Amino acid sequence: MKSLVIVIGLAVAGFFAWQQFGGQSDDGGRRARPAAPVTVVEVESRSYRDRIPALGTLQAWESVDITSPVSQRITRLDFEDGQIVEKGQVLATLRQESEQASLRELSARLADARREVKRLTDLARKNQVAQTDLDSATTEVEVLQHQISELEARVADLTIVAPFVGVLGLREVSEGALVSVGQRLTTLDDVSRMRLQFTVPARYLGVLQPGMTVIAKSAAFKEDFVGQLSAVGSRVDPVARAITARAVVPNEEGLLRAGLLMEIEITGESNTVLMVPEESLQSRAARHFVWKVDGEQALRSEVKIGARIPGWVVILDGVSEGEQIVRDGVIRLSGNAMPVRVVQG
Repeated sequence: MKSLVIVIGLAVAGFFAWQQFGGQSDDGGRRARPAAPVTVVEVESRSYRDRIPALGTLQAWESVDITSPVSQRITRLDFEDGQIVEKGQVLATLRQESEQASLRELSARLADARREVKRLTDLARKNQVAQTDLDSATTEVEVLQHQISELEARVADLTIVAPFVGVLGLREVSEGALVSVGQRLTTLDDVSRMRLQFTVPARYLGVLQPGMTVIAKSAAFKEDFVGQLSAVGSRVDPVARAITARAVVPNEEGLLRAGLLMEIEITGESNTVLMVPEESLQSRAARHFVWKVDGEQALRSEVKIGARIPGWVVILDGVSEGEQIVRDGVIRLSGNAMPVRVVQG
């Protein structure tokens, strides 16, 4: 019996000893959580330009297929592959002997008809001819003039000219060939400047403004080509959630060609924004946080981020300029608050 009392006494004493020392040791451990060593940095304002990446395709400033307006045989070609031509320069002549002969005949008849009108007019002044004869002669002149105008238009169709200054493509026909209506003889492109068409995600719609600088690159050339954003489309593609835009790129040296794929970077005006180092950012799914340092404690604060540039992140909301945040050591921090010990980086 005495032994049982001793055992019970020891158990009770052990319980109180655990309460006094063991339990308090755990609480004390939590209260005495060691401070995590961190380095800090101030949130700072920096100059930043919006940079939007895209892929685009070059288009000639003006582009047209040179085609035959009628079915006829080619009697002469006056151009070579890749030739630079002026507006109105003759490129090809189609057979027009019949039309030219008819034109000469009508011109001769018109000259006779005009002389007849002049003769009858002189006689009419002397009342030596009926007015109806003069009217008939005048009508004949008008009819011949109309016929000549129609024939001259047909002859003009048989002479194919360049509609604007540009560079011709490859010749696709030969002299003596019989061409049909709409058959292509060659192409003509004005490449003194180029249109660069591309699409960007619709989220950039509020950023895109005509006049923004566009830097275009191609694997075909070492140098960059600089242009300006000229227009933004009026509709967003409901499937791709993207909008089409165009830029104008000068091409004085004629290096660029229509259809060339270009890598694009669009840059906006310089703005002052708040930035933090990338390593200061702690992300959880779609949420982002920084740790603000207040004395010997770091407090987790949610932020809204913007663009990323190498080494830095734009902060749109959640911090103020000059606030101190953790830079190195974020990986050691958890929960909503932690004691920290600032060390030199």
